[in-house]
Amino acid sequence: MKKAEGNGESRQAPETLQTPDPGTPDEPDKPETPPARTGLSRRRALTVLGIGTGALIAEQALVADGIPPAGGPGVKAGSVPPEPGGYAPDGTAGRATALPLDAVRLLDSPFRQNQARNLAYLLFLDPERMLRSFRVNYGEPSTAEPLGGWEKPDSQIRGHMTGHLLSGLALSYANTGDSDAKNRGRYLVSQLAALQAKDSSRGFHAGYLSAFPEGYFDLLEQGKAIWAPYYMIHKYLAGLIDQYQMAGDDQALDVAVKLADWVDWRTRRLSYGQMQMVLQTEFGGLPEALANLYTITGQERYLATAQRFYHAIVLDPLAEGMDNLPGLQANVTTPKIISCLRMGEETGSSKYRDIARNFWDIVTGHHVYVIGGVGNFEHFQQPDTVAAQLSNFTCENCVGYNMLKLTRLLHFHQPGRTDLLDYYERTLLNQMLGEQDPGSPHGFNCYYTGLSAAAFKRQPLNYFPQGNPDVYATDWDTFTCDTATGIETQAKFADTIYSRDARGLNVNLYIPSQVTIGNLVLRQDTGFPDDPAVRLSVVSGAATMTLRVRVPKWVAAPPVVSLNGVALDDLPGAGPSSWVAIRRHWQPGDVLQVTLPMQLAVEPTPDHPAVQALTYGPVVLSGVQPRDPGPLTPQLELASVRRTAGQPMTFEGVVNHEPVTLLPIGRVAHEYYTTYFQVV
Repeated sequence: MKKAEGNGESRQAPETLQTPDPGTPDEPDKPETPPARTGLSRRRALTVLGIGTGALIAEQALVADGIPPAGGPGVKAGSVPPEPGGYAPDGTAGRATALPLDAVRLLDSPFRQNQARNLAYLLFLDPERMLRSFRVNYGEPSTAEPLGGWEKPDSQIRGHMTGHLLSGLALSYANTGDSDAKNRGRYLVSQLAALQAKDSSRGFHAGYLSAFPEGYFDLLEQGKAIWAPYYMIHKYLAGLIDQYQMAGDDQALDVAVKLADWVDWRTRRLSYGQMQMVLQTEFGGLPEALANLYTITGQERYLATAQRFYHAIVLDPLAEGMDNLPGLQANVTTPKIISCLRMGEETGSSKYRDIARNFWDIVTGHHVYVIGGVGNFEHFQQPDTVAAQLSNFTCENCVGYNMLKLTRLLHFHQPGRTDLLDYYERTLLNQMLGEQDPGSPHGFNCYYTGLSAAAFKRQPLNYFPQGNPDVYATDWDTFTCDTATGIETQAKFADTIYSRDARGLNVNLYIPSQVTIGNLVLRQDTGFPDDPAVRLSVVSGAATMTLRVRVPKWVAAPPVVSLNGVALDDLPGAGPSSWVAIRRHWQPGDVLQVTLPMQLAVEPTPDHPAVQALTYGPVVLSGVQPRDPGPLTPQLELASVRRTAGQPMTFEGVVNHEPVTLLPIGRVAHEYYTTYFQVV
């Protein structure tokens, strides 16, 4: 047993990647070094001089070195050549680093099982019911039955689920090739396009598209209470972009362009002060979607529009490295940070990049629970406060979805950093994989992953107090934001297993899968985390390249490595937080096996070190019980913990003087479970 080092991972730059053949031309990957600051920033200088932030930001137009952009206020919007190829949400670094979803196929595992249940639900959802609120909004008849939950006819955020459905279908098609998913997405896009074409005849401004009245934006601009109308616009734009880029639907881009032009018109009329008032209401990752549309089209007006969504009161302190997060709603905030990273890429602004990097460091170092999740009752709490913030309302799964998006983008900039991938792995295995109910044919997703004593995965009772506690969601009467992000999460498990560079392939995650890079087809077979061995075999093709396998921080000893059955004992530096890197001419029949030793460890909470969580490698173990054991943090006798089964991974220990089964939290379903114990 060893004691883990707190609940945050090191932010230090990693060691260079190791290769057993230093004489080869393969250079080790080097982490990107952020530019050093020199003197006062322009924003800081103007503030010191008393001019104020608003004068500098103007329409939130922050670009490299603080120079106002060509598309700023009063300047005619121009265009630049669109960026060729690539998936725009992967950003500029992702064009050379990410593998397209159709290059990776999941093999049999819990990940593929979740994916299959999710796809079944996507294809179950009746398009006519999903379009009903849109049609009614445009004065069109519909005989479809209304939706329930957050999509009921009088909900102010009706329609958001359809945006996520567009993304989920596109992601599913890209990764599985399922033609029904492609056809369903095309139908939805065609119907939305037909409604958008009726804008002027139905009293809407050109380009508007929504399931709710445009008057919601009048209320927003008047400072009146309204629930997040720009949040829905983000979901529609993101879904349309995914349909265009992943499912090849050109009509989706046409609809997206018209809707983005409407956003430009709507926000261009507002003063800086009015816009900042508007930004107090949740707007999701709308500037990210606008930046992605700029990448696709080259039209600078979309970048100028995105810059108007710079929420100064939240983002300025983060640019300076200040932790201003306590009290902020976690899932309102995190999409803004993803947007900043994308805006930093497109504008060259170091300020945007600083915001993204500082946020990630602050959150993962001081605001995460042991499973990688964030927030209690959906809000950031005081830093380094875990034991005092345990409830069944911790770790909203929407936040985990967005934290993984942010981590993925940061990884593309610094692919050699194993700490980014260690965080990604822990959150994916313990939270996101386990948000889906394995007993539901439609893969319902829960809202929170609770971490109190006697936690229970269920419908969010704060929103559905009469909801059945034995189900995570329902077919037609839930539709929360976590139902919505869940259908994307379960559709894109394949997107970060691998990444690439000019010299080779990184194996970032240990998930059974097959990947195609160039003419080389590589298969990953593993029973991880139950079995620590990862087996990589060449199925077909041949290539000279470097194959790198992540060695995480949690390994109990150096990895055991063999190539074609021959042990490799002289790998330099292949210890924790490094890479096993082999450069050779790979051909069919080659097999690289890497075994990653694991051990039990405890992770103390920073505010009450006697309250600890139990881990085995990246897996967080929870004690499960058939009945509610009560709200008090139980005592775990550490010396009693032992593994009782390998497949599936099972432990047992003595908790409050009684034997208790300990399972990976990601596999707990329909049972009471406890993750933090008083360890004795």
